[in-house]
Amino acid sequence: MRRRLYLMRHGAVSYFRPDGKPVQQDEVGLNDEGRAQAGAARDLLAGVTFDRVLTSGLHRTVETAEIVAQSHKVETWPDLRELRGERLSEIPPEQLEEQFVHAFRGIVPLDKRFLGGEAIGDLFDRVLPALERLFADDRWDTVLAVLHGGVNRAILSYALTGERMFLG
Repeated sequence: MRRRLYLMRHGAVSYFRPDGKPVQQDEVGLNDEGRAQAGAARDLLAGVTFDRVLTSGLHRTVETAEIVAQSHKVETWPDLRELRGERLSEIPPEQLEEQFVHAFRGIVPLDKRFLGGEAIGDLFDRVLPALERLFADDRWDTVLAVLHGGVNRAILSYALTGERMFLG
């Protein structure tokens, strides 16, 4: 049996307020561009029948999934939440872009921490068992997973290498 897993990152968000202060990670929602991106993805995927729609449960993934797959019940899989950073507000403003946007390059060591928080190895410890649980369930053929950049990168890295190797 052939199965399809469509991986999608949530639509664009604004991680920082207009005054430059960061938004709490769990509170970040889609901005206007993100809602437009989700609408475009909905149009592009209109001919695909999804058996299931998964999200991490964070607002930005749920909001995206509800736009893309309007007629589907959205499932929350907290194991698939984004890497948790700890000190975004403590990073000097001139280093924010480098630390946040360009955090990972090349092959990233498993002990590398995202913004002083969760390590890449910890990400794999959460994500791979969730994937195994999904693949063990034979009640689906096509799944849409609206997740996060780091999570999707971990899934794709594992799919490409067959190892716990994070490709930046």
